Amino acid sequence: MTTPPPQEPGEPPFGPGPDPGREGGQDQARRSGRGYKRSWFSMPDWWSEQPEAPALTEWAQQHGWSVSDGDAAEDAGLVDLIESAPMRLDPYHQARGVVRGQVGSWRMTAFEIVYERGRDRVRRYAVTAAPSLVPLPTLRLVPARFWSHKIGGMMALPSGDQAFDTRWTLLVAEDSPMARSLLAEPVRALLLASEDRDEIWYGAGHLAIARTDNHYPDLLEWHTQVLSTLLAAISFDN
Repeated sequence: MTTPPPQEPGEPPFGPGPDPGREGGQDQARRSGRGYKRSWFSMPDWWSEQPEAPALTEWAQQHGWSVSDGDAAEDAGLVDLIESAPMRLDPYHQARGVVRGQVGSWRMTAFEIVYERGRDRVRRYAVTAAPSLVPLPTLRLVPARFWSHKIGGMMALPSGDQAFDTRWTLLVAEDSPMARSLLAEPVRALLLASEDRDEIWYGAGHLAIARTDNHYPDLLEWHTQVLSTLLAAISFDN
């Protein structure tokens, strides 16, 4: 399956925008921001012109998954999940385009975190989550190059695999066999084969994974593979 090109956190999902230097006059100033006031989270013009990935909700309907727009009774728990996320989010960030379905032994929920305020509506993160069968300690498994906040009292657990520890960091509130099970060899191998673009955490009874991107079927497939591997490692340890 086709995977969108790699990107750094905060870049649009389909590559960098056009070079403002190639445009002229008022349009150049408008796009570059010079002499043009734009809300911080307003959708950039060049982003809105990017081609859309296949809609996740359309795919979900074709494959028998349930679909909602974040306002169903079952979606109420997503508020707590978003609040527990390692990304810096405010109350204007909502779950939208929610889909649910079964992947192997696990019930998966996928959605986009959308910034909504006034006339602004910007899709910011693609999230996939699955309930954990056992309670987990507060934890984050993130690329080492990512900046994290709200990590007071958390410690980094090394895996003993230098290649993995150079690229990924497991942050936990306390050391435990349960937390260390997330550093099992199948987990390390899978993440080392990735582009280091996802953040993983436990919150609101769910293990969740997020990426700065729109959600689409290929990304859902990757997210569910990661979550299934992590949940299997936890189940095997117990």
